[in-house]
Amino acid sequence: MKKRSFSEPAVAGRGQCPLQQSFSARSAGFSILGFWQANQTALLLAAVAVVVIVVCILWIFRRRREAFPEIRSEAPVEEVAVDLGLTQVESQPAVESRPASSPGIHGKIEVLVGSQQISTYLVTDNPLSIGRDPAQSLVIIQESIVSKLHCQIFARSGKVFVKDLNSTNGVYLNEEKIDERELNDNDVVFLGKKGSVKIIYHR
Repeated sequence: MKKRSFSEPAVAGRGQCPLQQSFSARSAGFSILGFWQANQTALLLAAVAVVVIVVCILWIFRRRREAFPEIRSEAPVEEVAVDLGLTQVESQPAVESRPASSPGIHGKIEVLVGSQQISTYLVTDNPLSIGRDPAQSLVIIQESIVSKLHCQIFARSGKVFVKDLNSTNGVYLNEEKIDERELNDNDVVFLGKKGSVKIIYHR
């Protein structure tokens, strides 16, 4: 069995009875309480000062955040107001616009080659030139019997007429060769005598 040397320090708490340990704890508690009672006023003042400083710092930080965005937002508002004013001045029309009148409609024509319908056109106040040449004609018929600029259908004084434009094979209405003639409802115009190209007018 190992013997403890006399020079070895005793461990704290060893060899003390429970009464001695309780007395030591009470002494420590009394020392803290005594320090609080002796410095109670100073400690309270220090705590109040810390709270006041923290509140002041938070208030100053909040005021700075609220102030700077207001300063930055004032300039764009003024620029937008100026731009809107210029836009309103520039957008004012210099001359009052007038509604455009649409041309009158005087019926329609059907273009047929043989028994097949090629196209349909409205007869308006603007003349319809008919021929084989796209550069001269609005109604284009690619048939050898049709001249480059064959005839014209136009309105005059509320009536519709067909006119031969010096075509090679002529214009026929009801098997009669014509130079210019008024058209009635369902009249059939042939380009060339007994040709395969015909135009039917509908009022």
